[in-house]
Amino acid sequence: MSSKMLGKLETVFSYMAHFILQSWPEKRPGILFLTDSVGRLLNVIRMQVGQTWNPNGLDLQKGSSLCGDARSPVSRALRRGEITVCVADSGPLVWGAFPLCERDGRARAVIGMLAPQTEVDFDFCSFMRGLEPLIRMGYDAYIQHATSEIVMNLARHDNTKDLLTSLVGQIADIVEKGYCSAVRLTEAGTLNSRELVTTEPAGEGDCHIKQVAARLGERMITPSVWDEHRTVVFPISCENRPLYALFLHLPPDEPDCVYDERDVAFLQEVGEKASYALWRTMVADALRREATQKDLLYQLMTRIQASIDVEDVLSEIVTSIRKLYPTAFVELFLTVETNATTPVKPLSFQDDDASTSTRAYLEGRLVVDCEERDGIPMAVIAAPLLGKQGIYGVLQLTAERQAAPGPQETEYVSILAETAGKAFENAQLYQQSRNLIRELRLINEMARQLNRSLNLKEILDFVTKMLLETFSAEFVAILRKRPDEDRFEVISSSLPACHGRLVSASEKPLADAVAGKQVLMLAQPGAKPLPFSLKPCASLMGVPLVVEGELGGVLLAADSRHHFFGFDDYKLLEIFGQHVSLAMTNAMLHNEVERMVITDNLTGLYTRRHLNDCVRSSLEKDCYGSLLLIDIDYFKTVNDTYGHQVGDEVLLQVSELIRRNIRESDIPARWGGEELAIYLPRVDKATAHGIAERIRSLVEAETTPRVTISCGLAAWSRDLQPQFSVEELFHQADVALYEAKNKGRNQVILA
Repeated sequence: MSSKMLGKLETVFSYMAHFILQSWPEKRPGILFLTDSVGRLLNVIRMQVGQTWNPNGLDLQKGSSLCGDARSPVSRALRRGEITVCVADSGPLVWGAFPLCERDGRARAVIGMLAPQTEVDFDFCSFMRGLEPLIRMGYDAYIQHATSEIVMNLARHDNTKDLLTSLVGQIADIVEKGYCSAVRLTEAGTLNSRELVTTEPAGEGDCHIKQVAARLGERMITPSVWDEHRTVVFPISCENRPLYALFLHLPPDEPDCVYDERDVAFLQEVGEKASYALWRTMVADALRREATQKDLLYQLMTRIQASIDVEDVLSEIVTSIRKLYPTAFVELFLTVETNATTPVKPLSFQDDDASTSTRAYLEGRLVVDCEERDGIPMAVIAAPLLGKQGIYGVLQLTAERQAAPGPQETEYVSILAETAGKAFENAQLYQQSRNLIRELRLINEMARQLNRSLNLKEILDFVTKMLLETFSAEFVAILRKRPDEDRFEVISSSLPACHGRLVSASEKPLADAVAGKQVLMLAQPGAKPLPFSLKPCASLMGVPLVVEGELGGVLLAADSRHHFFGFDDYKLLEIFGQHVSLAMTNAMLHNEVERMVITDNLTGLYTRRHLNDCVRSSLEKDCYGSLLLIDIDYFKTVNDTYGHQVGDEVLLQVSELIRRNIRESDIPARWGGEELAIYLPRVDKATAHGIAERIRSLVEAETTPRVTISCGLAAWSRDLQPQFSVEELFHQADVALYEAKNKGRNQVILA
């Protein structure tokens, strides 16, 4: 019985009793008791301090039954699932029974009260009905206490797996239904079922929680109850970072169980309170992994190249000093820009700045000063980072004068700083050489790849991918200026949603790059991002793509992180822009030449050769199709009457009517002179005849001067003509066209 309720029933009752006793009138005797689902006493509490009253003839020992009589209030409350109040036949006693029911309506326990009738001068039935919020408060108090104990136990663990194992185990022990599992969440808030901890015993095949996770797929996890209250899920997050999702789930072999609101509330409370403990261990795990990786990498680099990494050098400087002087405040000032994660500060050279660090840099020697901060005398030691080619910064220690390093230790600081300066110089030179080699390789690779292709889409995709890989930015895009417009169109982007969007040339910060046709690099100060319509950002680089002296487009890279791009990135993007401009120009010229080869100069329709190629391809891959041959009736008379210029205009009018009344996949072509053709792939003869009639009637109604057309229609089907050829198709259409002209023109004849 009690295994179906949240927590041990006797324990939960003790929390409920606290609130019930507070609501009972002072100095009035009574008995508060708890029974199980068959009426056996589990707990008895006297409701008056030092109470001597005890009802005669009742056995109120734990384990005794209060359901001996079917008419007893406990029996009726268990049977009906309703609050029962009655006066005992034997003696002036008032009974009350409040059933604790599950979602299925069955009473799993009874909270009862027994008092002398002479002491009950109030509506006892209303008092019993008023117990419901007190019982809920008791449950809430129990949940809070149980949660606190769980969280306290979690503090003992310093790794995520042990913590989660403890967490799901403690939850399962209290809920005592089904299983409890924790599944890792991705950054998008979806499940990563490869990382989970569960109380479910290991068995063959997929466990139940994996089946549950598979059903959720890629959905974002939110607090929810589903499967008719057989599955409860609550995602744990910390500082808006998704961590794990807690599951309560009942397997198929527990068909009679469900989770109620108390189980849901308990899981939610535990999930919220355990978030920081879980985040702590996850961060600790991440740090341990990172430390191990860095240690292995450092050992390898030390063995092979001996301190040639700028980050290692800077870290060693700060770490060594802090180990030697743990009470000192260590600061590292540099005059060169680095990408190191070790905290450094820029060295100030303002005229009115006579700081210790500035003096040490300008004089090139160790400087010791004394100053007072907040009334406390302090010693400041500044040692320049000396290299063979210059001074790269200053190492400064600040400590209370009493704890300041002595003369010998001060000299050691000077030696350490000089050694660190040479190591930093070597690392900087090595890093610069590597950067130059990397940039040259990237430029050569880009030039090689761009020269291999004249397909504009392939070029755009390659450039977008290379920009992302090179700069590790959150957003890159290629914009092309629209002809005769002050707008740019996004023709390639790392964010598919931006593809095809239009941006005004006057919009900041794009306007700055457009105006001067120069490379632009912006770093937004403060916390607010640049309000750019494509991608709000804190750092942005833009390179104008100049073609034959004219602005043809812009190359963009942006990121939400402040000061994300450096000067080297700026120069590299400028070089990329030059290659991209040339590659895009070549590709567009190539596309234009290809278009001209397959396009008739006068009508803009396809050429006869392109039509033949398309029909031949359709015969190979399609199952059927139709061909229309069209001849403008009395076209020679139009030329003779109005002149060849008007004749060309009529030809253009007919071509435009054809274009407007066919599909994009259809192939309209100029067959020769005044003869036109349309191939309709995957169109049967009846549909093609309707299309031909529509074009014929539109030509007759809308041309100026008015002309008519004759049409010959031929169709083919692989089922009927398995070995059909292009020549046969054109021959049949030509014969049909000849017949249409002989029968009076201005009509469509089917072959």
